[in-house]
Amino acid sequence: MPMAGRRRFKVKVRGKVRNQLLRRGGAAAGLALGLAAALWFLGAAFKVSHNFLTGRFLSFNQGSFEVNCPATGVAESLRSLTEAASKAPLTARRCAALAADIKRLHPGLATVKIGRNFVTGKARITAEPETAVAEVLLNGATSYLGASGRFMPENLSSSGDVPFRVEVQAEGPQPSLASFISAVKPLSVLFDRKPVTLSCRLPGDGCLFSLEDGSSVLWGEFEFTRTKILRLNEVMERASRYKGGPLRVDLRYFREGKIFVSAVK
Repeated sequence: MPMAGRRRFKVKVRGKVRNQLLRRGGAAAGLALGLAAALWFLGAAFKVSHNFLTGRFLSFNQGSFEVNCPATGVAESLRSLTEAASKAPLTARRCAALAADIKRLHPGLATVKIGRNFVTGKARITAEPETAVAEVLLNGATSYLGASGRFMPENLSSSGDVPFRVEVQAEGPQPSLASFISAVKPLSVLFDRKPVTLSCRLPGDGCLFSLEDGSSVLWGEFEFTRTKILRLNEVMERASRYKGGPLRVDLRYFREGKIFVSAVK
C-alpha cells in the first residue's frame, strides 16, 4: 500500500509571545546601539580631556598682555618679550615655557605666573622679585643672597643693604645664612664694637665677625643671636680690662655656656 504523505504543520506563534520576542530583540538592539554610542562618547571625551591637559583645547589668540611686576626694568623687558609671544596661540604649554624663559632671563625673580582670561581675551604676567637679604662677595664675585638662601646675579628688590661687608665661600643655597643675616641686621646696633665684616666658609669654619677695633668673633651656630650679642659685649668689656685689645672671642660653644677669649697676637 502506498504510504500516506506526511502532513506539514505550520507553526503559529501566539501574538503575546511574538510581541515578547520583538521587545527582547528591540531591547538587545537598543542596548548594542547604546553601548556603541557610549564608547564613541568615551573616546571623544578622552580626546577632549587630552587636548585640555596638553593645552591645545584652551589655546586662544590673546588680544593683549598685562604685565604686573614691581621691578620697573623687568616690567619693560617683559613687555618687549610679550610682543613676540602674542603672535601665536597661547596654550598652557606655551605659558609654562614662557614663564621658564622669563625666569632664565631674570633670575632675581622668585615667581612668574601667566594667567589667561577667556572672557576678555587678555593674558596677564605676574612676576615677583625675590627679596635680597644682602649683597655678598661669593667666592670672589659679587652676588646677592636671596631670602630663600639662593645666590642671585641680580637684585630686583629694594632691600639688600647690610651695615657690614659679607664675604662667603660656599656652594649651593644657604637658607640658614640668609635667615641669620636677616635676623642680625636690625640687631647690629646692639654691638658695642661695630661689626665691619662677616666672613663665612660653608660648610667649614662657620662665620667670623671682624669688629671695628680689630677684634674677631667666631660666631658658631646661627642661634641665640640677640643673647649672643649682649653676652659678647659683657665678656669683651671685662676681658679688655685685663688683656687689652684687640681680642679674639670664640662663641662656638655658647650652647654649653662656654665663651673663650684671648688677646690677638
